[in-house]
Amino acid sequence: MTGNAQPASKPVEEGNIAFPQRWNSLSEDGDYREISFLMGDSESGPMARVLSFPPGRGSVRANGRAYSHHHRTDTFRIALASHSQQTRVSGRWMGHGEFLLRGANDVYVESLEGGHGALLLLVSADRRGYHPVYSARDRAEAEATLDESASIVFGAEQPHFHEHDEDTASGLAATFANLNPKRPELYGDLHDQTSWHRMSDGSDVAMVLMGDPSSGTLVEMTHWPSGASEPPKSPGQTDKFWLLTGGSCYIGERLYHAGDFRFVPAGTVEPEIVHGDSGSTEVVVIADRVRWMESACAQDQNTRLAELAGLIKQQHEALYPRDTDTSGLGSSPAGELLSDSGG
Repeated sequence: MTGNAQPASKPVEEGNIAFPQRWNSLSEDGDYREISFLMGDSESGPMARVLSFPPGRGSVRANGRAYSHHHRTDTFRIALASHSQQTRVSGRWMGHGEFLLRGANDVYVESLEGGHGALLLLVSADRRGYHPVYSARDRAEAEATLDESASIVFGAEQPHFHEHDEDTASGLAATFANLNPKRPELYGDLHDQTSWHRMSDGSDVAMVLMGDPSSGTLVEMTHWPSGASEPPKSPGQTDKFWLLTGGSCYIGERLYHAGDFRFVPAGTVEPEIVHGDSGSTEVVVIADRVRWMESACAQDQNTRLAELAGLIKQQHEALYPRDTDTSGLGSSPAGELLSDSGG
């Protein structure tokens, strides 16, 4: 256990994206369902939501219409169902494994009309930017028909939502592509790993940094080769959401298949992971990447962690001037590793 780690205050939660029947119903007719995980800081931390839409559902609104809007937070979404037409963002359909990183305050239109139902993972880097912001022309109609309740999504943990576009803290970077500063969006596909980083253990990794530039959210996408293993992990200092999108693996003595997910609260001890005969592909959302690096580096500075730290360091250099302290980690173990690893 690291010096700052505390025992988990919440249990690990598990489920499978193919079985949304017990998830929260966000629509009056019960056909639009979600399960949400509020992560990290209770006021400004990220949220990971898995959304289920049946065939015939046109949008998240009762009238089926799609309105141009933006969010006061960076977002990351990935299509999880097996078919090719799940959600259409600004005219572009997203199918299985396709993902989109979008910067805060970037206006877009998203529609499900003409698709065949959808399963989506949606990550918001800062829960205070959850609410969609519409144009003055559409605002009254769009808000009146929004078939979704913040009280269901957040329960008793509703934050103080951002009131102005300027309130947001946005910092986007990726280890596998360069972002266009004039249009903060990036499309990708879990099935196309040609630009991902090959690790010394044979895994391929792509990472996305979003939210607060100093300590925001990290999304890590990894394809593991057959039989690869990860040693047990000491309690981490930040919450984590794990989703297996392909293949299989054992976590401890339990076998997991594609579609299985786990919410792992800070302070949880994680057992050994052994990936299946066909390998596996996973998406991991880490609430606070600085805390994650501090706990990871404190327990074992192995080759894989050094490589990951090097990748993150490069992205921090893109977000910060070079004469500032890298990632704000200071003299912590993670800060020392970042300072020593490449660049």
